[in-house]
Amino acid sequence: MLVVMNTATRRSIGVTMVIIGIVMGAIGLVLDLNGGPSALHVLTWVGGGLFGYGFVTLIYSRRGELR
Repeated sequence: MLVVMNTATRRSIGVTMVIIGIVMGAIGLVLDLNGGPSALHVLTWVGGGLFGYGFVTLIYSRRGELR
Protein backbone atom coordinates (compact mmCIF):
# COMPACT_ATOMS: atom_id res chain seq x y z
CA MET A 1 0.00 0.00 0.00
CA LEU A 2 1.42 3.35 -1.02
CA VAL A 3 0.90 6.23 1.36
CA VAL A 4 1.22 9.70 -0.12
CA MET A 5 2.33 12.29 2.42
CA ASN A 6 1.83 16.00 2.07
CA THR A 7 4.73 18.42 2.43
CA ALA A 8 3.90 19.41 6.02
CA THR A 9 4.11 15.77 7.11
CA ARG A 10 7.39 15.27 5.27
CA ARG A 11 8.78 18.46 6.80
CA SER A 12 7.84 17.41 10.33
CA ILE A 13 9.37 13.96 9.81
CA GLY A 14 12.53 15.57 8.44
CA VAL A 15 12.88 17.99 11.34
CA THR A 16 12.28 15.18 13.84
CA MET A 17 14.94 12.99 12.20
CA VAL A 18 17.46 15.85 12.15
CA ILE A 19 16.89 16.60 15.85
CA ILE A 20 17.11 12.92 16.85
CA GLY A 21 20.28 12.55 14.77
CA ILE A 22 21.95 15.55 16.39
CA VAL A 23 21.00 14.36 19.88
CA MET A 24 22.24 10.80 19.25
CA GLY A 25 25.49 12.07 17.78
CA ALA A 26 26.06 14.41 20.71
CA ILE A 27 25.32 11.70 23.27
CA GLY A 28 27.65 9.28 21.52
CA LEU A 29 30.41 11.87 21.29
CA VAL A 30 30.15 12.94 24.94
CA LEU A 31 30.08 9.36 26.20
CA ASP A 32 33.01 8.43 23.97
CA LEU A 33 35.08 11.39 25.20
CA ASN A 34 34.32 10.39 28.79
CA GLY A 35 35.82 6.93 28.32
CA GLY A 36 32.76 4.96 27.31
CA PRO A 37 32.97 1.61 25.52
CA SER A 38 34.12 1.56 21.93
CA ALA A 39 30.76 0.18 20.81
CA LEU A 40 29.34 3.69 21.22
CA HIS A 41 30.47 4.56 17.72
CA VAL A 42 27.26 2.85 16.62
CA LEU A 43 25.33 5.75 18.18
CA THR A 44 27.25 8.27 16.11
CA TRP A 45 26.75 6.23 12.92
CA VAL A 46 23.02 5.87 13.50
CA GLY A 47 22.75 9.53 14.51
CA GLY A 48 24.59 10.59 11.38
CA GLY A 49 22.33 8.42 9.24
CA LEU A 50 19.20 9.86 10.81
CA PHE A 51 20.56 13.39 10.40
CA GLY A 52 21.33 12.79 6.73
CA TYR A 53 17.97 11.15 6.03
CA GLY A 54 16.14 13.99 7.77
CA PHE A 55 18.12 16.60 5.85
CA VAL A 56 17.37 14.95 2.51
CA THR A 57 13.69 14.66 3.48
CA LEU A 58 13.65 18.40 4.21
CA ILE A 59 15.20 19.14 0.82
CA TYR A 60 12.66 16.99 -1.03
CA SER A 61 9.74 18.48 0.89
CA ARG A 62 10.93 21.98 -0.04
CA ARG A 63 11.29 20.97 -3.68
CA GLY A 64 7.76 19.59 -3.57
CA GLU A 65 6.45 22.91 -2.27
CA LEU A 66 8.06 24.84 -5.09
CA ARG A 67 6.35 22.76 -7.79
